[in-house]
Amino acid sequence: MTIPTIKGRIVLAIVLVGCIPLLIGLILAYMSGMRSLRDVIGGNFQAIAEQAADRLTMLVQGEVQGVRLLASAPLRVRQPVEAANLSYSGDWAGTQRLLQERAQEWEKGHGHAAGLLNAELSRFLLETKVRNGDKMVGLLITDRYGALVAASSEPDHYFLSQEPWWEALQAGGLDRVYVSGLIPGQEGSFRSPEETIDIAVPILDDHQHAVIGAIKASYRFDSLFAMIKEIRIGQTGHAMLFDAAGQPLVCPILPRRAHRIPGQLMAMIVSSNPGWGIAEDDGHGATETVVGYAPVTGLNLPDNSWHVFVRQQPEETYAPIREQLRDLALIGVVMLGLLWAMGRYVATRIARPIQVLKTGVEAISRGTYDGPLDVKTGDEFEDLAAAVHRMADRLQASRGELESLNAELTDRVEEKTAEITRQMRKLELSERLATLGKVASGIAHEINNPLGIILNRIECMEADAAHLSVPDEVGRDLVTIRMQAERISRVTRSILTLSRGTVSMLKPLDLNCVARTCVAMAGERMTGLAVRIEMELAAVLPPVMGDRDRLETVLLNVINNAIDAVTAEGIQGVVTVRTTCRQINGDEWVHISVADNGPGVPAAIADRIFDPFFTTKPAGQGTGLGLFLSYGIVSDHRGRIEARSDQRGAVFDIYLPAVGLGERLHEGAPWGLQEKF
Repeated sequence: MTIPTIKGRIVLAIVLVGCIPLLIGLILAYMSGMRSLRDVIGGNFQAIAEQAADRLTMLVQGEVQGVRLLASAPLRVRQPVEAANLSYSGDWAGTQRLLQERAQEWEKGHGHAAGLLNAELSRFLLETKVRNGDKMVGLLITDRYGALVAASSEPDHYFLSQEPWWEALQAGGLDRVYVSGLIPGQEGSFRSPEETIDIAVPILDDHQHAVIGAIKASYRFDSLFAMIKEIRIGQTGHAMLFDAAGQPLVCPILPRRAHRIPGQLMAMIVSSNPGWGIAEDDGHGATETVVGYAPVTGLNLPDNSWHVFVRQQPEETYAPIREQLRDLALIGVVMLGLLWAMGRYVATRIARPIQVLKTGVEAISRGTYDGPLDVKTGDEFEDLAAAVHRMADRLQASRGELESLNAELTDRVEEKTAEITRQMRKLELSERLATLGKVASGIAHEINNPLGIILNRIECMEADAAHLSVPDEVGRDLVTIRMQAERISRVTRSILTLSRGTVSMLKPLDLNCVARTCVAMAGERMTGLAVRIEMELAAVLPPVMGDRDRLETVLLNVINNAIDAVTAEGIQGVVTVRTTCRQINGDEWVHISVADNGPGVPAAIADRIFDPFFTTKPAGQGTGLGLFLSYGIVSDHRGRIEARSDQRGAVFDIYLPAVGLGERLHEGAPWGLQEKF
């Protein structure tokens, strides 16, 4: 299309000159924003997938540990299995005949089958299954030949030596653990209509040198892995569990048969390393989807591995950048209108002197011009130069407006960048705490193995002491050893509680008893130190709702910090523990304080003393987690902990609500603890 007038051409030129850079800027902003958004969201999805895979591994390993503890019970499990092994004759031929006879007897039906099982052990397995709730289908125990000794319900076979789990345990070592893949409904030992998963471990002799049998637990797959369905990202995001063959195992959105998993997606998510990417087809009807994935490691599945897959609808994922693009497009439309109006004004000022020249020339050509036309005087060109100068002023003003808009856009980008940086720091802290929880959980599991053996040995010694004439002092020592071992067990369970994020069991407590116990334990440490502990306990204290082990951890941690503070100063240290009852805003609180005569809390670190990984101790003597975990425990108890300095040294104040107030706080009433993290 040809524009016939110079005025129209000038207007078009000005509009094009302004629109082309604006359009290029919009395209570049969209591409850069989309790339940054994908990187951030992809990293978040990968982290979520890794955390879900770790939680899944810890969940299965926790069940494995529970089956191991059940297999190590000497009186309940080991003795009946040893008795079953002793029922066979010495030669293998006789043993085979006996196994065949029992298998034939089993096939006759319920009445005959029940006589082949250990009734007392079967009742114990049934009670264990009931305690585990709906997630467990059944339990069974075999002797060293694979024959049934006891079961929570009648399995489909008596002789199980041909089962894959039994063969896997026989082929492995003493620490061998078998975890099956997904078992379809109506299959497996208990023929459950639901899909199941089996966990089996060997039963060892008293010396832990030989396998004398095996125990297998069957779990409902959906109940055991319900945590996958609980993962939500925004409004449309969720997590799934796949096997290496591309079969969906858990999905909260679609049934398994409704999934359509393309090859490109499976090649991406079935990987030995965690990561994220862009799926051309995510199997849920969406394209160009940001997905995260991570393998479930540490389970040693017999068939193939499992993989966690995290996705979200692209509309929700790309909503921020599209909203930003709409804002930029609106700004572009406004700028286009301004450029068009300014172009008309400038073109009019430029065309007017040209029209005057044209009128004069036409007048001369018509012969109607009544005066001289001196074009060399330059009067019209001077007006044109003035018009160009005015246009330049207008363009300068336009550039100023563009720079102002660019500055505003830069401020918004910097603000978003700062926000992303803060979120990344929070994510880094969450990853460090998650890693710490995983390490703590592993240590707790490792402690539980020998601890279970110690408790079992103590039970045996107490049982022997009950039948033998032993001094009372030895009996009391056995009781003391068992109580301390059980305390270690409770501490390891609290570590597992911390790593899994479960809720503590709260009971009414007398804080005076907690204080006396902690002072007694701390007193053992002060042997040889120039430190003494004084107690000023209230005569009567109202009870508080709390977890005794966790509160002892808090108080013992604070007392040990006070001992460290006065020991470092090289003085005669005094640590004072006080308990009182306080009325705060008309409510009843129990106050316990720990004061020392050390250097106090410097003002420079007062705001950071409860931060994670912050410590003033030399390298190798502190992790910086004691006060942080204490802060969390007190917060879980609806209380608060504060640190301050007085004239003598540092004082740590712990406030816990009395029983009546604690119930009101638990129901949702406001309370005075500020959120720190």
